[in-house]
Amino acid sequence: MSSMDALLVKLAAMEELDVQRKDWRDKVRELSFDMEDCIDIFMHKVGDADAKSGLMQRLKMLKARYKIANLMKQLKARAVEISNCRDRYWLDEPGRSGVVPIDPRMQAIYAETNSLVGIDGPREKIIEWLLEEGAQQVKVTSIVGFGGVGKTTLANQVYNKIKGKFECTAFVSVSRNPNIIKILSDLVVGVRGRMYSSRKYDERQLIDIVRAKLKDKRYLLVIDDIWAVEAWGILKCCFVENDRGSGVITTTRMEDIANACCSGFHGYVYKMEPLNDLDSRRLFHRRIFHSEDACPEQLKNASDDILKKCRGVPLAILTIASILASHEAVDSMEIWEKIKHCLGFYLETNPALEWMRHVLSLGYNDLSMDLKTCMLYLGIFPEDSEIRKNDLLRRWTAEGFITKKHCIGQDDVAESYFNELINRNMIQIAEFDDCGEILSCRLHDLLLDFIILKSTAENFITLINDHVCTECPWKVRRLSVHVRDSESKHRHLLTNMALTQARSFNLWGPAQWLPPLSKFQLLRVLHLEIYGSTGKRYDTSCICSLFQLRYLRTSGIVCKKLLTQLLKLEHLQTLEVTCELPEYIELDVCWLPLTLQHLIVHGSVNVVGGIGRMRALYTIDLDDADSLKGLGELINLRELKLVRSCYGEEDGCYFLLSSLCRLLSLQSLIINGYLYEEDVLTRWSPTPRNLRRLHVLECLFSTIPSDWITQLDKLRSLEIQVVSFPRDGADVLARLSSLVHLTLHVKKNAPEEGVVVHSATFPNLMEFCFRFEVPCLVFEAGAMPRLRSLNIDCYAQGARRADGVLDGIEHLGGLLDFKVCIYKRGDFLPARFKSGYFETPHAKAARKWDSDSLMAAVTEAINKHPGSPRIIISTV
Repeated sequence: MSSMDALLVKLAAMEELDVQRKDWRDKVRELSFDMEDCIDIFMHKVGDADAKSGLMQRLKMLKARYKIANLMKQLKARAVEISNCRDRYWLDEPGRSGVVPIDPRMQAIYAETNSLVGIDGPREKIIEWLLEEGAQQVKVTSIVGFGGVGKTTLANQVYNKIKGKFECTAFVSVSRNPNIIKILSDLVVGVRGRMYSSRKYDERQLIDIVRAKLKDKRYLLVIDDIWAVEAWGILKCCFVENDRGSGVITTTRMEDIANACCSGFHGYVYKMEPLNDLDSRRLFHRRIFHSEDACPEQLKNASDDILKKCRGVPLAILTIASILASHEAVDSMEIWEKIKHCLGFYLETNPALEWMRHVLSLGYNDLSMDLKTCMLYLGIFPEDSEIRKNDLLRRWTAEGFITKKHCIGQDDVAESYFNELINRNMIQIAEFDDCGEILSCRLHDLLLDFIILKSTAENFITLINDHVCTECPWKVRRLSVHVRDSESKHRHLLTNMALTQARSFNLWGPAQWLPPLSKFQLLRVLHLEIYGSTGKRYDTSCICSLFQLRYLRTSGIVCKKLLTQLLKLEHLQTLEVTCELPEYIELDVCWLPLTLQHLIVHGSVNVVGGIGRMRALYTIDLDDADSLKGLGELINLRELKLVRSCYGEEDGCYFLLSSLCRLLSLQSLIINGYLYEEDVLTRWSPTPRNLRRLHVLECLFSTIPSDWITQLDKLRSLEIQVVSFPRDGADVLARLSSLVHLTLHVKKNAPEEGVVVHSATFPNLMEFCFRFEVPCLVFEAGAMPRLRSLNIDCYAQGARRADGVLDGIEHLGGLLDFKVCIYKRGDFLPARFKSGYFETPHAKAARKWDSDSLMAAVTEAINKHPGSPRIIISTV
């Protein structure tokens, strides 16, 4: 099998395979899969035999071994036949064609300025930086972004507009497989005008020629399409630091290369953003109708849907627009709808999309074999999905894509793969979490279509959705179904599919699409997200016979019987169950396999029993748990989230605190539920120095626990509530310099002068949420320099300390979002809620705010801000 794997890796590295090699690859791949399945079944049967005794069990085992022996014999015969076929019919490869593919960058380089949209702002920004007065050292601007987003176009527009201000200029392209001698020769021609000799030069000689020419000149060089740091390392040797105000522009898809280009120089990384909706529409309609406003009314919805798929990537917009413009009946709704729903088909077959295929293939082919596998796996998710990072990494591991490397564990390897795909702009960041780390990602629609084509060709994924079914002649290995219509035309295909050797099944859709789970035997990943089946019961007991299952996620399906049989899943690592029912069902910890690493249970499922036996757990996320006993035994636990109405003195406070004191690996703690005692967590010893997230709004502190909390120097997200906020409270919290998110609720008392945030404090804070009866925040110049979001909750009739509020808010220069909720009740519940709340009377002499005057004061304060943050001020 190792020889077969080596062959498949070698063939995968070939970017173009002829028909014979493709056929050979497919047969070897399927044989390899079948051999792996045979070994898995054999090892499972052997394990069962060792665990069981008795004559009948041994007889059954002999029968099973006989079947496996026959299967191995058949596989061996297939291997011989594949080898013989290759020897019998193989033709020597003919000489390669001399045709060189057209470089899609040529259009970008020679594009007319008046045909471009959305380029003016980025162009002027880069020009302003390159021509900045006073800075005479070499300035390097690195433009980075997704393939086809317009990096070359932008670099060329900057180059053409300002090259007259420089004495020597050159524009060269590097490409994925660079010929360094040719690139250096092009640089020589650019800066000298021509080569003065026909002799052959080596790299060093060419670099010396360029340096000699640039020695006393002001120069502007564009190094386009860099794929490797090694190539940049050679090319940068040409640059001469001569204090003449020279400039270099580079373009790349990879963020680490962009940073490397700027390292050691006066550098600036420009992140290329897609076009906005307006510019996308202008470019699209101008190409099809030769006017921005000529799109017929009946096509506008289809136009918007197609542009949504393009996501602002100019190459995608122009390519699809060219297909539509080439039709005589350009205003035919049928053609527009067909392209909208079958873009993957056009991507595979239409010559007009050749450039788009080339751009997408470049990025994909540059990936390692492991990264290609992880990238193809993204094709299982529905279009426009926000893919949770942690969920994706767990799936990769469960599928067997991730192996330990040297002393690096699987989790770290999986994260490094994810980060590399982000770095290469193959996947896009969708959202950051409260710690400033990537929470979720998304895939460009055209890249998703490309991945589905690749996955189908390699039998990696079989996909069924409302519009397409990617059938192939081979056995189904991974099946993904995402449908809205319970009676879709493809439903009969699922009914007739052979699924015994499927390794992954993912369903987003109505319960009618759920096939009998007994059809599966070798699943490693099972994801069931069922719509519209509340209260209905389905037979899920067959899941417990899936001896290879490592990842199980169910939502919208009642699985009471399944929860009692999970112990049979001896390899299960991730269990995520969401179930909404009128009554609670129980999940006893004694039913869980000891291999479980991630336990996530939401909705109407109550976890009972001693959790301490689950020593392998890394993650616990529970909506309800009847016992905390044994929690302290989970020495590997990293993330703990508990949701309960209260933790009473008898069980909750004592067991929770004693357990926390033993969780030395804990990195994230979220507690939603009241602790009756104040300052319970200050007795947490030893101090949890690995904590990165602490959300305990309902665990009251009498004041800021300065001695305890300042030891949490790795905290990036903090949510706490104090009864009284001390005068130095902001300074104490500011000592947590890594904080990205802070939520602070003050229940009763704050300093008379307000909560003063001093200059140069909270250097990394990006989101601040503050709740007190009065918005008594004071910001000095230089405070919270990176703050992007400020949310404030206050009371409409709070005690009036001064005529103004939010002093110094104009100093928050980076503020993008500003939100204030003015509550009519002092308990910060919406006015429509009924409760036993009674307003605490203020002293007679105290002045109070009212809703209108407080809103006016807040509005006056934010109007002083020099920027244009999004402002929401509401009364609740």
